[in-house]
Amino acid sequence: MTSDPVVQWAVTGVFIALSAHSLWRLVAARKPFVGLGYLFHLGMNLGMVVMVWPWWTRLPALPQLAFFVVAVAFFAAAAGWHAVDALSQGPATGRRRTSHHRDARAQAVHAVMMLAMVWAVAVMSRTHSVGAQHIGHGAGRAQLGTWATVAGAVLAAALVAGGALFLVYLARHLRERGSVLDRTGTDYLASALASFGTVAMCGLMLVG
Repeated sequence: MTSDPVVQWAVTGVFIALSAHSLWRLVAARKPFVGLGYLFHLGMNLGMVVMVWPWWTRLPALPQLAFFVVAVAFFAAAAGWHAVDALSQGPATGRRRTSHHRDARAQAVHAVMMLAMVWAVAVMSRTHSVGAQHIGHGAGRAQLGTWATVAGAVLAAALVAGGALFLVYLARHLRERGSVLDRTGTDYLASALASFGTVAMCGLMLVG
């Protein structure tokens, strides 16, 4: 993805911290659905770490693609389920979502993150197959192809919007609770960082 050591170590630091958060929340999860979501995010965060290093090319792409495709389906299904649930409750109930696990928009953003990982793995493995060692070193935007470039730009735009949504949730949570250091607050913060971090990954690959 990049040969700049500053970028490599910065991405590694951010996503190792996010991996630690996902692992903590996975261990503490009381419901299988919630735990599975954190498991997918743990895989995503670790995947982001290895993608910025040249030895990513030694890893098989197919298991990664399968993992992230399943993750896309999981979060998309969750988004649909909670959207239908919210409609069935109706505005008269005034029920507030206590966490992003039951928020359809948040789950949709998670699905986009996983879809971005599918895109990244597919593009990087294709580039490597034609002789480039990694995206960002001898493989520019033109080599991505028109559809891959358009798809990456759309995903990046959606993730910017998703990151902004999580920042709004975080600000609201801070106003209501006075802290972001509880489980819900750290979830919002981690989700915002993951969204913007994934945007940075898409940007690196698009500009080459």
